[in-house]
Amino acid sequence: MLGALPGFAQTYPVSGRVVDITDQSPLIGANVLLVRLPDSAKTGTAVDPTGSFSIPAAPGRYVLTTSFLGYVTLRRPVEVTNGPVALGSLTLATSQVKLKGVEVVGQAAAAVQKGDTTQFDSRAFKTNPDANAQDLITKMPGVVVQDGKVQAQGEQVQRITVDGKEFFGSDPDAVLKNLPAEAIDKIQVFDRRSDQSQFTGFNDGNTEKTINIVTKPNFRNGQFGRIVAGYGPSSTNSLADGKYQVSGNLNSFKGTRRFSVVAQSNNVNQQNFGTDDLLGVIGTSAQGGGGARGGQGGARGGQGGNRGGGQGQQGGSNAGNFLVNQASGISTTHAVGLNFSDTWGKKVDVQASYFFNLSDNNSNSTTNRLYNVRDSAFYSPYSRQSPLLRTLGYNEISEGSARNINNRFNLRLDYKIDSTNSILWQPRFTMQRNSSDSNLDGNTFLSGFSDVPDSVQSANLSRYNSAQDGITFTNQLLYRHRFAKRGRTFSLGLNTTYNDRDADNYLYSDNFDYTSRPDIRLSQTNQYSRLDQVGWTWNGSANYTEPISLKSQLQLNYTLNYSPNDSDKKTYNLLNGEQQVLDEQLSNVFTSRYITNSGGLTYRYQFEKLEWAVGTSVQYAQLHNEQEFPQTVTTDRPFWSVLPNASVQYKFSRNQNLRLNYQTRTQNPSINQLQAVVNNSNQLQIRTGNPDLAQEYSHNLFLRYSSSQPETSRSFFALIGGSYTDNSIANSTTVVQRPTAIDGTGVIVPAGGTIIRPVNLNNQYSLRSFANYTLPLKVIKSNLNLNASASFSQTPGFVNGVLNYNRSPNFGLGAVLSSNISPELDFTLSSNSTQTYARNTVQSNSNSQYFRQNTTLRLNWILLKGVTLQSEVNHVALSGLTAGYNQNFVLWNASLGKKLFAKQQAEIRLYAFDLLAQNNSIQRNITDAYTEDVRTNILQRYFMVMFTYNLRNFSGSGAAPTDAPATETGSLAPRRHSRRPSARRWRRARQRVWRLRAFHFFG
Repeated sequence: MLGALPGFAQTYPVSGRVVDITDQSPLIGANVLLVRLPDSAKTGTAVDPTGSFSIPAAPGRYVLTTSFLGYVTLRRPVEVTNGPVALGSLTLATSQVKLKGVEVVGQAAAAVQKGDTTQFDSRAFKTNPDANAQDLITKMPGVVVQDGKVQAQGEQVQRITVDGKEFFGSDPDAVLKNLPAEAIDKIQVFDRRSDQSQFTGFNDGNTEKTINIVTKPNFRNGQFGRIVAGYGPSSTNSLADGKYQVSGNLNSFKGTRRFSVVAQSNNVNQQNFGTDDLLGVIGTSAQGGGGARGGQGGARGGQGGNRGGGQGQQGGSNAGNFLVNQASGISTTHAVGLNFSDTWGKKVDVQASYFFNLSDNNSNSTTNRLYNVRDSAFYSPYSRQSPLLRTLGYNEISEGSARNINNRFNLRLDYKIDSTNSILWQPRFTMQRNSSDSNLDGNTFLSGFSDVPDSVQSANLSRYNSAQDGITFTNQLLYRHRFAKRGRTFSLGLNTTYNDRDADNYLYSDNFDYTSRPDIRLSQTNQYSRLDQVGWTWNGSANYTEPISLKSQLQLNYTLNYSPNDSDKKTYNLLNGEQQVLDEQLSNVFTSRYITNSGGLTYRYQFEKLEWAVGTSVQYAQLHNEQEFPQTVTTDRPFWSVLPNASVQYKFSRNQNLRLNYQTRTQNPSINQLQAVVNNSNQLQIRTGNPDLAQEYSHNLFLRYSSSQPETSRSFFALIGGSYTDNSIANSTTVVQRPTAIDGTGVIVPAGGTIIRPVNLNNQYSLRSFANYTLPLKVIKSNLNLNASASFSQTPGFVNGVLNYNRSPNFGLGAVLSSNISPELDFTLSSNSTQTYARNTVQSNSNSQYFRQNTTLRLNWILLKGVTLQSEVNHVALSGLTAGYNQNFVLWNASLGKKLFAKQQAEIRLYAFDLLAQNNSIQRNITDAYTEDVRTNILQRYFMVMFTYNLRNFSGSGAAPTDAPATETGSLAPRRHSRRPSARRWRRARQRVWRLRAFHFFG
């Protein structure tokens, strides 16, 4: 058994880094075992995602053993005297030994907990030969891919790396769709610490959920890729109207040098870029109800928050138009991406990527909204009902088209000057052009029968055109110095961000009011507006860490942040269609200056199983706002804040740990929220800013528990946490009862229209929990993944001057059954059910609840040699929505293919999308002021003939055979041979296998 090092002796860290001998890349997950001489007491660890390790050891002589599947085991003597032992880089060479005639078959452990990292073995999850990384990763416990977003352990994945390095910047979609599953050895899920924290070893609490993909050694030298081309005729038999897709990727790996190219063109809603492509898309001048939905539903709403203010916003302001989300209309996309990474010498690591995207989107949507307000004053003489309390609602039909052109460049350069100094430089540049055109038909209504319209109050017909240009340049520079005394470090950081956005907008609208007499046109608008926004962020920081003892460390930090922003919006009334007359009441020139100074002290303690840290910062912030036009108004707001932080981590064992993290932060309002200029793009829903806004102050607390049992392939993960915000930036919504003019603007809001203004409110909080349990079902050779979730949010907001709290409890249950039978038969059956409630303190009659269930069966079956069948059936059930929006439909996609050529590297297949022609897109959004349902046009049935060609060219041992069983010796296990091995070779093989088993168990 493993023995612990003597507890009474003084211990010193034995540290180093395990890397590949050829390319110096970290061998993530390698095992390091320290054996004390002569009593053979052992202690061990697994290296972290950077390849580093640290083992406490008392003075004495040891043997250090380093092992990694597919590599030759390294042993070296180590002597600990009276100080730390730094071993530097330990290089492992790829093993050339093959166990001929030997096959050791066993069940690979599905999940292993290594400190903060949950590691999954790809051998425990069988996929078909053509599967990509996304097909593999969705089989793993707690990992979900939905609407183009990856979630792991209940949190959204913000970064996916390949062998510890970025792959196409921070775009998870590019990695998952372009990396074949057969190249993957391990999947690691962990909270990635900041570069500053990784350098100092001091956990500063700044983490992001990260997935690291560890490739198989034999896939690190060679080329692989795929080319896909397909076409399907339209119902009109016109070639121009047919559906098509062309895509390809080529990856060339040679040691540390990796170069990849991806490209695609299609009109079937397949897009291949992340949210970072969308500079300037979410902003002012949203057409129609989108302005309200983006500000309320996107930022604060219960279900709307998942949309990021997306679908509701039309025209140039709809981020959802450009994401991987079928619910945002239909898009034609052309994209190309380049990615490069290499290690130059022993000092420089470089990673660079470039993306180009061109997306044309067409979006048609209908919206039904019910406000949380009932008032007897809402009365129309043309109503068929008596003037009782009635519900106010809003209906909208919108049609829009948009074109987005985007260029994005990323670079990461890590230069190790010497053993004690390094510089990290990360510039990022994005340039975007967006043009849009949208039409809107909206009306407000009263109803005595819930969501059934009774009498129309007002109407708006409008057309909106927009052309926007945006540039963003960010630059992160970090200098790090490590002193001779272990644990003593100093670093300086400088982060800058530059944003420049220009927009030209045209609006033509007619507004009608029906409360006094039918068909009266209240106002007509024909205007042009020009928006120029320029913003900077300068952030400088200094950090110093000092070891107090071998178990404790102190960190001092100072941060200076300066954010100047300028916004100039000029609105002109167009007379006779051409003459421009400045409308001073709808124009505004505004500047905002936000500066913070903060200094803090944090103490960290770490010993064996327990690690904890506690600290605090004191921050002084000043917000200076100055309106230069049409009137001169100056506002100064000082803020003093104390920002405590704390974290605790306890490791019950190597495979079981508990973590608690508490953080506080402040957030200044954006210039769009501060600028007091009226946005009248939809006069039924007017938005304006508030220069008197204060900064937000938030508390965040999370508790996480992880456990795995490698010997049984079982794992469990649970999370519970929440946030509380003081001075949260919420909305004040005023529903006007009769035609109302906004003071000083000349804008008239019809009866039933709304005026929305941001305000600071307290008692905004959210709670959420998530649990996931995975176990193998050996009877059917499959893995069962069970999950449960619950959340509760409270969102404050003023509705007609009365404080309303919208409370949204949410409960969910899910199960995923994924096959592990063989690569020839691969299926995944999943079902997720969610029950959501909307509760309001002002008007309980507007409370509601709705249910959503999504059940999916994915099947990939090799019927016989060279013949493949793929099918995906998705059943969606929605209930509790407004009339006409409840749905129960099935989306069924299927294909039948035939492999071609001697190595079956090509395939031709017939593909059918939405065989039953039932595809639908419905979204519910809940805010403090209203509940709404949105239906958007979506891609429906088409057929396509597709040709696929897979490129595989690897040096050395070649690609691992897809039919190789899961073995204890990993990629070293060969296929079965008929020649009987000699007795001597057999004994050596058994000894080698048992040694590897011992390293896995004890390491």
